Amino acid sequence: MIKMYTFFKKYWYLFIKQQDYSLGVWSCHAMKLRGYSPRPIHPKHLFDEQRSDYLHGLFCPGLSFLDLGSGVGTDCLLAAEKGAALSVGVEGSRESILTAVNRAKQAEQSVFFLPIDLEQGELPFKDHCFDLVNFSNVLEHLNNRKGILSELKRVKKKDSLAVLSVPNSETTWKKKLERAGLDSRDDPDHKIEYSRESLLEELQAADLQLCSELMPIIPSFPWNGLIAMSAFFSPALYKRLQEKKRTFVQKNPDESIGWVFTVK
Repeated sequence: MIKMYTFFKKYWYLFIKQQDYSLGVWSCHAMKLRGYSPRPIHPKHLFDEQRSDYLHGLFCPGLSFLDLGSGVGTDCLLAAEKGAALSVGVEGSRESILTAVNRAKQAEQSVFFLPIDLEQGELPFKDHCFDLVNFSNVLEHLNNRKGILSELKRVKKKDSLAVLSVPNSETTWKKKLERAGLDSRDDPDHKIEYSRESLLEELQAADLQLCSELMPIIPSFPWNGLIAMSAFFSPALYKRLQEKKRTFVQKNPDESIGWVFTVK
């Protein structure tokens, strides 16, 4: 009986994990289907105004801003709207760059997007030329983390900040997956996910100094994909559910899917 229970629990967890990932992907196509975007895009880029509050609070007129792993350009566009003198996005996916360029044209914003493979660990910029660097949800996808963190430190101005976010490997849901013998990563492309201790070791090895708290983002729930799909039916409902998730994770920070923080 115990073996049978363990077997069914494992495959129940696997089903829940797979549906969560699939619904997250489908939500991107749903935004195109509903006419909210000409290309597939996650609803967080369209309707979650609080998604990057911490980063956006650092935007100011005259800023030189670099976004490493800029995706579809959301943060670069907002930096430009806030009066950045220079807003540059670096992205490895040409499809994402095409979407970002089209969004910039529609918004009539002057933003530059460069197709660069961050795995190579080299950036085509002079030393110490950016006031603010964003490096969110990218580090965990790279093998050459030491190389790109070194480049990040090189291109930002000496006394300026970089904003990073990385996944948390120690949530209750992920520990349940591990105990069941399953892959606990949020994304199969993640090369690493972090405990607090391993993150501090990574930063220390890159000679980067943590200068903020590790702030929670959203909960590590296996229902985030379902919540993302709610935007297909009602963007207002999606916004309310995102707010409830943030309320929960502020009270339970160890259950955050990851952390956002600054380094110098």
